[in-house]
Amino acid sequence: MTAQTDRPATASDIRHVLGDLDDTTISKILSSNPSLGALSEVALWTRGDGDLIAREHRELSAQAEAIAEVLRREDEEQSDDAS
Repeated sequence: MTAQTDRPATASDIRHVLGDLDDTTISKILSSNPSLGALSEVALWTRGDGDLIAREHRELSAQAEAIAEVLRREDEEQSDDAS
């Protein structure tokens, strides 16, 4: 990774890379101190391009996995609320 992708992500970065998320979700993501590179990994994975990462024979980084878990929990909570 380059120095740019290694830098800590901001709330603005999260919105730019992952889309319009509520403040609570952004706070949860920021609590894991993610890098910009980890956000990019998650963005690829959530768009369904995870096979690109898998083809390189690597899994999500620990940071990216933590972000993905927050997003999964938020999706589950929204699904439960919609029921």
